[in-house]
Amino acid sequence: MPLPPKGSELRIKIGGEAGFGIKAAGQTLARCFVDGGLEVFDLTEYPSLIRGGHNTYTLRVSPRPISSHVETVDVLIALNRETVDRHLDEMIDGGAVIFDPDATSTEGWLPSSKVRPVPVPLAKFAKEAGGPIMANTVALGAALALVHYPLHFLVDALRAQFAHKAPEIAEQNAAAATAGYGYVAQMAGDFWMGVEPKPGAPRRLLLDGNEAVGLGALAAGIGFYAAYPMTPASSLLHFMAAHERDAGVVVKHTEDEIAAMNMVVGAAFTGTRAMCASAGGGFALMVEAFGMAGVSESAVVVGVFTRPGPATGLPTWTEQSDLRYVLHAAQGEFPRVVVAPGDRTDAFNLTWRAFNLADQLQTPVIILGDSYLSDNRESLPYFDLETVSVDRGKLVAEGDVADHPQAVDEAGRYLRYKLTDDGISTRVLPGVTGAIQLGNSYEHDEYGFGSAGEPADMRAAQNEKRMAKLEIARTLVPPPATFGVPPAEADVAVLFFGTTKGPVLEAMRWLEPDGVKVAAMQVVTLWPFPAEEVSAFLGAAKRTLIVEGNFTGQLQGLVREQCLRDVDETLHRYDGRPFSPEMVYAKLKEVAANA
Repeated sequence: MPLPPKGSELRIKIGGEAGFGIKAAGQTLARCFVDGGLEVFDLTEYPSLIRGGHNTYTLRVSPRPISSHVETVDVLIALNRETVDRHLDEMIDGGAVIFDPDATSTEGWLPSSKVRPVPVPLAKFAKEAGGPIMANTVALGAALALVHYPLHFLVDALRAQFAHKAPEIAEQNAAAATAGYGYVAQMAGDFWMGVEPKPGAPRRLLLDGNEAVGLGALAAGIGFYAAYPMTPASSLLHFMAAHERDAGVVVKHTEDEIAAMNMVVGAAFTGTRAMCASAGGGFALMVEAFGMAGVSESAVVVGVFTRPGPATGLPTWTEQSDLRYVLHAAQGEFPRVVVAPGDRTDAFNLTWRAFNLADQLQTPVIILGDSYLSDNRESLPYFDLETVSVDRGKLVAEGDVADHPQAVDEAGRYLRYKLTDDGISTRVLPGVTGAIQLGNSYEHDEYGFGSAGEPADMRAAQNEKRMAKLEIARTLVPPPATFGVPPAEADVAVLFFGTTKGPVLEAMRWLEPDGVKVAAMQVVTLWPFPAEEVSAFLGAAKRTLIVEGNFTGQLQGLVREQCLRDVDETLHRYDGRPFSPEMVYAKLKEVAANA
């Protein structure tokens, strides 16, 4: 794959030991490029150690739309020698390594014909500015000078970052950045023109996936959020807690995931829009109460943000291996909806829609994400709040139940689980006059009672009632999204779900100059599975490919099961790392050549 023309985009990687402030520094750098009107995408990678270990932050910057990270690096900020050893082979020819010669040995890698060394006394300048902890800030200033990007964007970003602290902290960091910038500006020359600010460009958000989910929940009118911290869902709890007072949301850090799931079922019973979230291991503890949400027809939203398993697995890395798990979690059978965001805009839109679906269908809705979505940020336009709507479905929140004949029997008694053609009963909240409320984990009759003798016809009727919701769900859930050319015109058609979206779309853009035509379909709603749309897409294609981040081909298995067909080729990744567009580009080109 040819590299973009020099100056068309910029890739910066920061590496060092945990505790060096690598992610915070990188996100400050990202903000200063976004404030300059540019597009960014970042990638944070770190091991699951409480202290220590090698951490990296990679930032991609471009004046044009981008949708993922890439493998190559233009500027490496090495805060220790290990960073050089691990990442030198990722550098482009002619790239630069910023390092402190007092802390990072040059033995074995300098002199080099591949990279340009940029030695900067990071610790010395940091100490002079106010303390050694600011060495990373010195390095940020040095990097901006190297790529000829205006310093004032970084100074403004630092002042905004530290605005809640003592004023001298922001000024010390600004001084540290200025020292690094001034030092490198004298030697930068014409090394790299980098990317220039775009004056007048529309303001952009810089969000990770959990922030986007949180904003979607707030837009939907969430009233209760409960969770026990578990990577990568923890930051959603932090986000909701930070906004609970101004948004009027009750946020509960529960003693465990069992309590979190039970609490959201209870909150939904009262009519509050309620959500919990965890990783796969935490969801395992929620599963019994998740089943109670199914049998009690509770309108709850559950975030399951995948990391590699089994068991503890790789807590800080990513995978798409929980698809089958969430489709079948909990004993017995009951309807659920599963949606999978591909990026942060999807995360916002699918979250507010998830609350509507939960209310309309009176059944649990799962938002299936992963660490690649949760932990990493991208620039994007402000969300259009005019598109957000609130639909509570068949809900009676006040008044007298007698005024709603569709919800009562001939004697005026409330039928919480009344048998209906669409499987959805009128939901009457506690406090409505005349409505006796019954909710439990047992199979029940139309009133909610577990009848003596547990008659077979009652069981069958209630089971059929609940499962009928899946047919209504098919008319309400988001359909698959398509990109590129129609499948009949494509050299290759690719099917995917979730965060493989970004690398796939990026690879498709790279293939355009090669004359390779690609059709792509993102399966947005994984359950109920859109078999008709997927069958039509694959059936019209010359050559087909599925890209998914697991070993067993879980999406491919659903296609076989639901569409009674298979694809020609697959691309899997299951080492805990996200797909890169380079990987997808190579596979798409290979499949197209074999068509």
